[in-house]
Amino acid sequence: MRRGAFALATAALVVPVTLAGQGAASAGPERIKSPAIGMNAPIKKVPVKDGGLAIGKDPRKVYVWKHGDPPCDSSGSSVYAGHAWSKGDGVADEWRDLRSGDIIKLPGCKFEVEKVEQWSKAKTKKKMKRLYRVDGPPLAYLVGCLPGNYGKRVIITARLID
Repeated sequence: MRRGAFALATAALVVPVTLAGQGAASAGPERIKSPAIGMNAPIKKVPVKDGGLAIGKDPRKVYVWKHGDPPCDSSGSSVYAGHAWSKGDGVADEWRDLRSGDIIKLPGCKFEVEKVEQWSKAKTKKKMKRLYRVDGPPLAYLVGCLPGNYGKRVIITARLID
């Protein structure tokens, strides 16, 4: 891993979801991996609650909308959310260390990181709806709190390569 433990408390992460136009999920992936940061995490499919992804409390899991498009679909996007954790064991602790060209693996396909951004919590609420789509090039997004600053989010954009 590229970073060590972080000492700040974790904050709740709310990832808004747009329900319109999303296809039914097929048998989904079981794990998400990225060798560049040592990520090998289970994926948990979750419902929407109060307009946002009902992200669980386990900091070692990655959460995805249970009715979203499959990640290896030939078009559209999949959005994955995770927590940074004060003890340094959160799945999103290292996401900010991903770089353009790094690989994210899902069962049956691979994505290549194109962009790593940091958004304020307010900007995240405004822009999240744009990440959920059923058309256009196949993309995967990772959304998590920024370790050490839970008022910011790290947003990873990756394109399907395999």
